[in-house]
Amino acid sequence: MPTSPSSASNTKLSELRDDLRDINQQLFKTFLERRVVVAQIQQQKNRTGAFGSFDSQRELEFFQELKPVLGGLIVQELLAFSLLMEGQAGAPSNYPAWSEGVHLLEAPSHNEHRLNPILLRVLHPEAFATLKLTPHFGFLRSI
Repeated sequence: MPTSPSSASNTKLSELRDDLRDINQQLFKTFLERRVVVAQIQQQKNRTGAFGSFDSQRELEFFQELKPVLGGLIVQELLAFSLLMEGQAGAPSNYPAWSEGVHLLEAPSHNEHRLNPILLRVLHPEAFATLKLTPHFGFLRSI
């Protein structure tokens, strides 16, 4: 018996939702796996002091390597990744809280300003150039 257009579309919608559920489960599992690896890296670094988990040169290399993939993401997706990095690396004590504007003279006015500024520099250099950086983070212009 043929299905009506609405039941065919409902079946397709149900399949798409199942696909999305599976992707979300994989994504969350990957978040948890990433957290474990980040903790192991932090143990190996064994750095102390403010922002002991932050290595600007390493992040520049990391983002440059991922530029082909990251370049296809919208700002909200980039912000989600930037927040993931912050949270797992121990912001605000062990890692800069970029999303809170720790690097800016003024509070972040939009999502681009809340991104990791090195990520912003790699993907959107024109937006990075407009950031009003604090003296403490002025070195980001020259890395």
